[in-house]
Amino acid sequence: MEQPRPGYRRRPGNVVLRRARLEPEVVRVRQRRRRRITPRSWMVVVAFAAVMAGGGALLSLDLAAERGADIGFLDGLFTAVSAVSVTGLTRFDTADSFSWFGEGVTLLLLQLGGLGVTMYAGILILIAGRRLGMRGRQFFGMELVGSGSGVAGAPQLLRRVMIYTVIAELACFILLLPWFLIEFGGGRSVWLALYHAVSAFNNAGFDLMGGGRGFSGQVADGYPIIVMGLAALVGSLSFLTVFDFPRGRRRWTLDTRVVLWGMGGLLALGMVIFILAEWNGVMGGQSVGSRLINGFFLAVNRTTGMSTMPMDQIGDGTTAGLLPLMLIGGASTSTASGIKIGSFMISVFAVLSALRGRGSVVAFGREVPAAVVIRAFAVVMMGLTTYAAGAAALMAVESDLAPLAVAFDAMSALANVGWSHGVANAASEWGAYILMLLMFVGRLGPLLVALAIPDRPHDRYRYPAAPVRIG
Repeated sequence: MEQPRPGYRRRPGNVVLRRARLEPEVVRVRQRRRRRITPRSWMVVVAFAAVMAGGGALLSLDLAAERGADIGFLDGLFTAVSAVSVTGLTRFDTADSFSWFGEGVTLLLLQLGGLGVTMYAGILILIAGRRLGMRGRQFFGMELVGSGSGVAGAPQLLRRVMIYTVIAELACFILLLPWFLIEFGGGRSVWLALYHAVSAFNNAGFDLMGGGRGFSGQVADGYPIIVMGLAALVGSLSFLTVFDFPRGRRRWTLDTRVVLWGMGGLLALGMVIFILAEWNGVMGGQSVGSRLINGFFLAVNRTTGMSTMPMDQIGDGTTAGLLPLMLIGGASTSTASGIKIGSFMISVFAVLSALRGRGSVVAFGREVPAAVVIRAFAVVMMGLTTYAAGAAALMAVESDLAPLAVAFDAMSALANVGWSHGVANAASEWGAYILMLLMFVGRLGPLLVALAIPDRPHDRYRYPAAPVRIG
């Protein structure tokens, strides 16, 4: 029997355990770093350029051309840039030159372009796997600032925009389908109704009526004109403005009030310009009701480019009056382009506040932040500067064409409208490249300029103030 060790007294219930002593082992675990793409503003530019280049390549294929039509890469790229930028300028008639495949490609391109720059930005952020934080919100577009959607609600806003777009285009298609069935019949009428519904809502200006006539053959038929005019008007409104309607008039945001007043005023001004200036011109011989309907349609299409009359036959006074209307364009976060209603209206309120001797800009009883005012003036000045440079370059290249016609088509390209005095068709190769550049800059420029200006000043110090003589 084993004797207990000295100093150790066994007690009932005690158990002695013996186990091997393990040496510590160091294990190195390499964590795989997940590469996250940081959204940048240039990604939207690259996305638009890639879609345009891909569309130009598809439209240059023999499969996209109608029998007997010769579409080179330049013309295919020009059409793709016009479709993605929802401009509507073409170097030839779409229906006469493109096959079913080509028409389908243009429809897809203008639908992708109509989603808008901020929609592309939001989609890129979601694809990158990043939550829409403060950086994402800034990249997604300053149009969301103050919208009441909040950072966390941005993905929901994207879904609402997609659903809203489908519903609006479907409603326009259903309304147009009976008229096209009566006028054309057959399966082609279904395609025509769908194509023009998408084109009208996205403010694209493309049509498949053939012969380069546009809707001049429907000048006395008010039904399709009113339907497509209303679709274009709804598309040129801000998505956020439409979503703000159910809240009630008293709870509308300042952005909604600015957009509605601006759109209403420009619509009325456009109707006055067309009806009064062309009463005995291109509208001569029409009834009073027809003049009002066509005046409404043309005033709405200052952002779209569809027309019921040849635009190269309007008077010089009408042409000059349309230039600022085209430059302003539609609302932010819409399918329309231009310097946007918000930029123009804030600039107007800034002038009115200065005339009243105010130290800040006030609109509808609300003070507008200084950063927003700076953005508005920056976008307006950049728009005017770009137009002046583009029009001058186009006039230098196309010196044999009428200067007013060149100025009109340059503005139509920059503002992504699509009306033409024939310059796009007659332009040389260099002229076509200038028009494409104007269309590209016009679609992306306003947002990129606005995003370049921070919400809050980054100055760590301020310089001494000094007066400057003005006027």
